[in-house]
Amino acid sequence: MKKFFLTLLSTILCLSVFAQDIEPNRFVLVEKSGNFKSYVVDKLDYVEFKTVEGEVAADIEILDVTLEAVTVKIMRTQSCQAFKLSCYPTARIASASDDALASLVDGESSDMYWQDFEQAAMSGANLEPKTDYTIVTVGYDSYGTVCDVRKAEFTTPAIPLVGNPVVEVEEVDVQKYEFTLKFKPNEDVSKYSVVAGAAGEMQSQYEMFAPMFGFSNFGEMIAMWGVSFEAEGEFTWTKMQPNTEYEVFIQAYDAAGTMADYTVYTLTTQALGGEGVAEVAVTLGDYVMADWYGEMLPSQFVTFTPNDQSSAYRFGVYIAENYDTDPEAIKAELCSEPPMPMSNWFFYEEITTDYQIDPNTEVVVIAAAKNVKDEWGPVTEVRFTTPAEANNPDAAPSKVIKKRTTKDNIQRGVVPAAKQKLTLTAF
Repeated sequence: MKKFFLTLLSTILCLSVFAQDIEPNRFVLVEKSGNFKSYVVDKLDYVEFKTVEGEVAADIEILDVTLEAVTVKIMRTQSCQAFKLSCYPTARIASASDDALASLVDGESSDMYWQDFEQAAMSGANLEPKTDYTIVTVGYDSYGTVCDVRKAEFTTPAIPLVGNPVVEVEEVDVQKYEFTLKFKPNEDVSKYSVVAGAAGEMQSQYEMFAPMFGFSNFGEMIAMWGVSFEAEGEFTWTKMQPNTEYEVFIQAYDAAGTMADYTVYTLTTQALGGEGVAEVAVTLGDYVMADWYGEMLPSQFVTFTPNDQSSAYRFGVYIAENYDTDPEAIKAELCSEPPMPMSNWFFYEEITTDYQIDPNTEVVVIAAAKNVKDEWGPVTEVRFTTPAEANNPDAAPSKVIKKRTTKDNIQRGVVPAAKQKLTLTAF
């Protein structure tokens, strides 16, 4: 049973202030990043403010790259006394702020360098082939303050492949909501993995999940999330969306287990709907007490029925006083494309679902569909007030779909690199 919970109860937030006569005994310095350092007041002699001129950083330039070492030039600014450095797969730190990177490098790097390097070999980074990396330096002033960050990106060279590993793709069946592909590897392929997503979706997920899962490159995500084969294979993807372009990524390996360049096979699922006016009918159902994860709550059932010209549709339910503040903006958002590639933005077939709404509440239900030409039809609007009391039915409605609760636990920061000991050796 798909449930949408509308909170209608007012919440009162009480703030109490208590006077305290206790003398503070800690001196706490809080940075903008949220990090802080505390001192016992009795152990402090005095607090003094100093001025350091200019940026405190170690500028870095990439001179040469191999899988064994990266040749760099690192020059400190005038106020930079020393620096630390670390190396990360670029995908893992792409969304990290300089403050977060400074804290990360400061915490995990033990070696501090007090000199400039016209030419030095950085080793110990455990580099993967054909992968983008970023070297991060953090400068320190004469007081040992963590200061400015510098970054330099590079791409490691590929390892020569054994033979020419290639996986051919054959369409077996393509429907509205599923498709089946057959994969035929040549004799140079030892194994391969395949994964599919709506066009652009996998790239977005890679950027989002690389820090969480520790992916160094896109091929690692295909291998972890995909279906793996060692010979000719066939796979069916289900619960897909009609009239949608999908990308199937194939990551093959040669006889030595080295990743080849991944390939992409593109297909489009069968279309749903027509070129006419797309509309959605809204039908109000029972207002009953229904189970909400073990709690019985008053629930209004609603059925959404797209016509035969609809290729996809959206809907929403609003408390009337909220909806009436800007109905045109709400309708415009309803008739919109997703801001980024994502699943479950649209619905396709008739569904019945319920919303948890208090009695005697004025509500507005809206729905709209688009046709195969991506032309939006009129917005259906139904305004009603829930009854004074919800009924207690003997059985739940038959044609419903169940909601699965989700929680965004994605951390968009950085993941510490695997333990590595970086060494700079001057030439």
